Amino acid sequence: MRGATIVPFLVLLNAAKCSAFGFAPVFKTAGSPVAALASRSLLRSSSSPDILSEQNEDMVISETSRRGILRRSVSLLTIGSCLPSFIANAEESSATEQTFTVVFTIQLDSSKPEELSELEIECHPDWAPGAAARFRELVELGFYKDSPFFRVLPGFIAQFGISADPSFNKQWMYCDTSDAEAVKLCKQPLPDEPRKVPNKKGTLSFASSGKNSRRTQVFINLVDNSGLPNFLDGQGFVPFARIVRGEDIVKKLNDEYKGNVNQGKAAYYGKEYFEKVFPRLSVIRDAKIL
Repeated sequence: MRGATIVPFLVLLNAAKCSAFGFAPVFKTAGSPVAALASRSLLRSSSSPDILSEQNEDMVISETSRRGILRRSVSLLTIGSCLPSFIANAEESSATEQTFTVVFTIQLDSSKPEELSELEIECHPDWAPGAAARFRELVELGFYKDSPFFRVLPGFIAQFGISADPSFNKQWMYCDTSDAEAVKLCKQPLPDEPRKVPNKKGTLSFASSGKNSRRTQVFINLVDNSGLPNFLDGQGFVPFARIVRGEDIVKKLNDEYKGNVNQGKAAYYGKEYFEKVFPRLSVIRDAKIL
């Protein structure tokens, strides 16, 4: 899987290391910056072949299934014949489409299902029309219902976007060719878009695994990641929304698992995998457009 291009001055700053991003982000712990490299990729989507080939915990995808998903995942990254027209149509429609609001109902503590909090997100089609349209579609579909924040890295990002329903993941994340309905409904990845606003604290951007590969996974910038030390603006990540209410809730998301969730298994098994192997993740119980 290709990482993003490393800009020369990262090397001069001694901030570059080998990862899916092409550098080692700096996380703030106990009030001081500590250079650290998260396990596996940081903002990689689950169409990545290598995460599907890992075997950990006690739930294992069969070799046949994994090889099939790997072949499909790689082939999907080459799909793009209709991407130019897609982005052109999205940009044209963004001129008239208004900002819209999405509200997440979040369960921060798995042991306290009665305690729910709200996160209000303001989406801007004028920032990134394709991303805003895809996010709206996924929210309306119910894709994010019961979806956990599976990667929370303090001082960096909080990431979500693997559905609790495996059938959604088949259609939207890796298009299982053994499922005729999934093939029929298979969704293409989003084409890349130009960045219009920086990856400031509280903004949301889609994760990616390479060129034209944005699908369902989204991350919240927990700090200003536009420049030093993480340089997300230079890595091609495009904000499409921002948090307008509930920023204090984001600070309380469970971060004990860091980047240890296997995205391939999570996509394949959905809720069963999350609840059995990572039972204390903070979860989006509901998502709706106001």
